[in-house]
Amino acid sequence: MDAIRWVTLVLLFAGLLAAWYWSKRQAKLAGPAKPGGAGFKVAQKRWLDQKTGVALVEAEGQSFLLAYTVGGGVSWQPVTKKSDPAHRPEMDAAPADDFETFLSEAGLR
Repeated sequence: MDAIRWVTLVLLFAGLLAAWYWSKRQAKLAGPAKPGGAGFKVAQKRWLDQKTGVALVEAEGQSFLLAYTVGGGVSWQPVTKKSDPAHRPEMDAAPADDFETFLSEAGLR
């Protein structure tokens, strides 16, 4: 009975070693990871309280407002400019970098 246990352990160890070697070989054949996959940039990030935060993220030419919690909950919303009848084109030349502006535009303030 003791010999069967040792043979089983040796076969299990050999199988694990073979799986590890195979995965290393596959990773080497795949080559290095391509840089710049899905590009995004965190423009600004703020904590609302100890466990909840918001971030303004820019991806593929769009802006998104992400709300997240420490526990892993995430909610997102695209940020778009409101159409304003008193819109002044001269204001478009210098976009506001103020995070509070983005929060108010998204209706969160």
